[in-house]
Amino acid sequence: DAGSEEREPFIVTASTGEKPSRSDEIPIASKPVKRSLRSYLANIVAFVLLTAQTAVVVLTMRYSRLVHSDVSSEPSFAITVAVMFAEIGKCCVGIVVTLVDLNKQKNASAIALCRSLFAEVFNDSQTVMKMSVPAILYAIQNSLLFTALSNLDSAFYQILYQLKTFTAAILAVLMLGRVYTKYQWLSFVCLALGATLANLSIVDDKSSVGEEANSVLGVICVLCATLTSGFCGVFMEKQLKNSRQSLYIKNIQLGMFGAVGCVVNSYFTGDLQNIIIPYGLMHGFTNITWFVVAMNIVGGYLVAWIIKYVENIAKAFASTTALILIVAGSYFFFETQLTSLFFVGLLLVLMGNMFFNHKVLCE
Repeated sequence: DAGSEEREPFIVTASTGEKPSRSDEIPIASKPVKRSLRSYLANIVAFVLLTAQTAVVVLTMRYSRLVHSDVSSEPSFAITVAVMFAEIGKCCVGIVVTLVDLNKQKNASAIALCRSLFAEVFNDSQTVMKMSVPAILYAIQNSLLFTALSNLDSAFYQILYQLKTFTAAILAVLMLGRVYTKYQWLSFVCLALGATLANLSIVDDKSSVGEEANSVLGVICVLCATLTSGFCGVFMEKQLKNSRQSLYIKNIQLGMFGAVGCVVNSYFTGDLQNIIIPYGLMHGFTNITWFVVAMNIVGGYLVAWIIKYVENIAKAFASTTALILIVAGSYFFFETQLTSLFFVGLLLVLMGNMFFNHKVLCE
């Protein structure tokens, strides 16, 4: 069982003192912590893999769209459809692994194994429904970001959206009782500034905001998006850390609602009207697209590992570090022009990672 042993996180967290409300939930403070160099290395490997996976997915997706635009005037594949297949893929992986594990434990018939799987996934309707919260919030978040981008210029949008790191940290303090050191708060500042500068180093001079743009609405939407992003991550951490269910069962539950959320998002992003209905569900899918889907499946499990065994804020560090790799990759592979702001942003991101892990580095 994935919840039977807790690995040493990058930071020492505060006790929450929460009491379990369900038989499959345990308070964070009561779980034994195995302090070892091996656990540190496992977390670092997961962090590095998630960073690389994020960068590879973004660069590969950009490459596939550029290739498609060179050979066809039709729109490329719908991103929401690709994400939907990734969510379905996460469910399939979780189902296969769980069935194999159940078969080792019980060595029962196929029907009995399927019943056991159903019981594992849907043993508590209240717990299952909690996993719908991230899917709903992500659908709302995507709609908010789309509205914000339509009403704000890119530079201002990038600056405001980096507040998501602080909202995630503040919500972790309020909801999980987490305690951060002064070095870690400083690391959040470095991370936000570094991500902003890295983004601004490739921002086009042309503004995509129309004359009828509502800047106040744009600011409100992006601030709400930072809150939903932070709350969703902390909520997921609480669900994963407080449960004895395996990461595979949790990913099955999350994938079910995530796939439905993608259908809703396809309407808000315009994929449904502009691509899916006119051209078909699988329009524009190539081997590269399926590679992106497979990488997103891997990324889903890496994120779950990071959130459960490290903490949600580490995911922000992985995303920002990946941003540096994405910008650098755009320069080398797509001839994107960069300014000196990129190197300042790179330095700040590296400093942020160092400050965040100050305690571990000293040990």
